[in-house]
Amino acid sequence: MFARRLVAKHVTKTSTLAMLGATAILTLLQFLFTYLAELSELKSDYNAWQAVQYVFWNTPYYLYQILPISALIGSVIGLGTLASNSELIVMRSVGISLWRIVGWVVRSAMLLVILAFALSQWAIPYSSEKADSIKKHQSVAALGEVKGYWTREGQRFIYINYANSQGVLRNIQVLDFDANYRLKSVLNAEQGQYSSSSRQWNLKQSQQMQVQPNGDAHLIESAQLPLTLALQPKYVHMVTIDPEELAPSQLVSFINYLSVYSQVPKTYQLAFWKKVGMPFSLIALVVIACSFIFGPLRQQSMGFRLVIALFIGLGFYYMQDFLGYASLVYSPSPAWFVFIPIILIFIAGGYLLNRAK
Repeated sequence: MFARRLVAKHVTKTSTLAMLGATAILTLLQFLFTYLAELSELKSDYNAWQAVQYVFWNTPYYLYQILPISALIGSVIGLGTLASNSELIVMRSVGISLWRIVGWVVRSAMLLVILAFALSQWAIPYSSEKADSIKKHQSVAALGEVKGYWTREGQRFIYINYANSQGVLRNIQVLDFDANYRLKSVLNAEQGQYSSSSRQWNLKQSQQMQVQPNGDAHLIESAQLPLTLALQPKYVHMVTIDPEELAPSQLVSFINYLSVYSQVPKTYQLAFWKKVGMPFSLIALVVIACSFIFGPLRQQSMGFRLVIALFIGLGFYYMQDFLGYASLVYSPSPAWFVFIPIILIFIAGGYLLNRAK
């Protein structure tokens, strides 16, 4: 039992170091290539130092994106090193099962799973806003301002020219339709302020034109008019941010909020399911990496294994990306399109490992 613990610790340590090393190298390369790409966008108000700052603040997002491929390459390197030293043969000869070794490698990958969650929940929402503020020459608070926003709540269509997280609206137009989409009323207001006590908006200097059943129109002018809108100040900044840059908790809150008042855009659903599927995709790629060492590639060189692993990882990434955007067009839930590549990788890896037993 003690000897098995030592073996488990050795395999876990070797795999963890390989994964962390692959993560560091890939992150460094991503930083370098992204910075070189940014140099082509330099302007009088966007210099080389600002480009460095922009890429630096976006590094958590890049790191999050490459973690599955880092786990794949790290697993190939770690297990490949053990195989080259004939350590895997010794382990198998003393009765350690193949799936137990795979379990130890998956346990190493859990460190990257925890890192991925921490990045998506805390680091990326903050760092992405900092990066955008550098490139757009705006403060983080200014980035959260909505300009020219359309939304729908049932039979009501709303246009807001300006809104911010402090609860200020400017130039609002509200169009109400009946069940047959015949216009019932049009409301225009110059300003609006959110009241936290009543949880509704108070519009100032409003004009409302009501269409009568006979076709006549009646104009009502009000110095102050209460209006219930689904939009709340705490969600204003979320509509200005790329859904993939929102934290999982923010996505859950925003999706629940939108589902109550209006239809949830599929871009937010897709971003949510991608974050849910991230740990499973990382583990699936670790399983397929283990199958390279124990399966058909066990006699090949390390370089050949890495090339195949890189192609598999990129193919998986592009397939998941393509199917994700396809889900925005077709009716099924984005969850299906996110998890199909993951399931296929799990099946392929499990099949190859079972053949190698």
